[in-house]
Amino acid sequence: MIEMTMSPMDDFLYHLHKYMEYTTEMRSSFEHLTEREQQIIKEASPMSQGPEELSKHAYEWHDALYATLQKK
Repeated sequence: MIEMTMSPMDDFLYHLHKYMEYTTEMRSSFEHLTEREQQIIKEASPMSQGPEELSKHAYEWHDALYATLQKK
């Protein structure tokens, strides 16, 4: 049996894709919180941002990297 291994870049892309999925799930959960709970979460964040910003940045990072690598 031949074992295929991922290149380090493919491994990173896999994890970036998973990060996109996780931030999307966090954003969905966040949207169901009260305004006060959302504020507490944003205040606790190192950059005072909520999951919606993290998710947006993850998608932008993913798309820019794939465009740079010409992977579609």
